[in-house]
Amino acid sequence: MNYDILINLIIVINIVLTFSANIPIASFSFKKKLQPVLTRADSYLQNIPKFVSAIIFLMVIAGLFGIGKVEIENQILNFIRILSAVFYSFFSWIQIYSAKQLGEFYSSDIVIYKNHKVIDKGLYKIIRHPFYLSQLLQDLFAGIALLNWIVLLLVILLEIPLYIARANVEEKLLLKNVQEYEDYKKRVSKWLPKLR
Repeated sequence: MNYDILINLIIVINIVLTFSANIPIASFSFKKKLQPVLTRADSYLQNIPKFVSAIIFLMVIAGLFGIGKVEIENQILNFIRILSAVFYSFFSWIQIYSAKQLGEFYSSDIVIYKNHKVIDKGLYKIIRHPFYLSQLLQDLFAGIALLNWIVLLLVILLEIPLYIARANVEEKLLLKNVQEYEDYKKRVSKWLPKLR
């Protein structure tokens, strides 16, 4: 069995399906740019993490053609790669679901709208940043599935620190401008669900 073909197929099918699922979110986000903004983060973290994620996505595409692949053949590793491709797909859909749960407050920028409210339902009832976490995990699992050292290095050295810093900036803005965010922050953990 050719594991590379199976893994590439899983990733390509997922990319096509998630792109089509993202079209309504992107059009909604475009309309949101017309909504009155209370405040916006003035930081390199507004665009650099998104740029790094875009580069990683391009490297995932390149990885489908073997660019950046480490050549290792091992049955256990092949099983881990297939499992990683499945997790990649899973977290891609978690990210879409997270964006949809934010509804009118979803934005690709760090902004606070004039009528901003805390979303504390669904995934946001479990952790405060499911969108960012799913972005990081999907990219990490794509790198493992493709055995792509470039993707793995970009995720570990750049994307993870940048999204942690971005989440911190976003939280400072929310604490300053959205009254109920402090209570929400006390109830819900940042990255991993609290054990009750």
